[in-house]
Amino acid sequence: MLRITTLALVLATGIVAARDSQAETFVIQAGGEGREAIVKIPVGAVSAFSAKSAVALTDYADPQVEAMRLSGDVRIHVIGTPMPIQIRADQVVLELTADEAPAHPDRPSLRGHPGHRVQSAQVIVDDSETQTFVGHVVFTEQTRSGALEIKADRLERLTGPFTGL
Repeated sequence: MLRITTLALVLATGIVAARDSQAETFVIQAGGEGREAIVKIPVGAVSAFSAKSAVALTDYADPQVEAMRLSGDVRIHVIGTPMPIQIRADQVVLELTADEAPAHPDRPSLRGHPGHRVQSAQVIVDDSETQTFVGHVVFTEQTRSGALEIKADRLERLTGPFTGL
């Protein structure tokens, strides 16, 4: 009976910790200019991705990149960052790059400094958990496998409790 109670307590603690941990969600919204959003990410930083349709892009401009066009309820889950990241979109071009070799393999750093950089023409802050970037948005985040980069016309950043990544 003591073992069952201990197991239940450990599971409950894990569920509360997961619920209370923070995550970031980036929603790529279609721009009015018709340009496709591009998500460039090292293979080792992708824990999962899904879409209703995926088309491999052969003869892509960069032979070092495996590219595909994803459309319909796109989800990309990113690991190796200070907070879990989920990218959502209706359509993107996903560029998978090779992982970068760490400078010190025994050191679990995030190559440089943790955090991200964002460039855009306009920033709309709705509240402390929601920001919208509009106009030639370039978002860069360091992962343990290398840099994640999102290029889009419009990008919404949501922060909040872990949502099952």
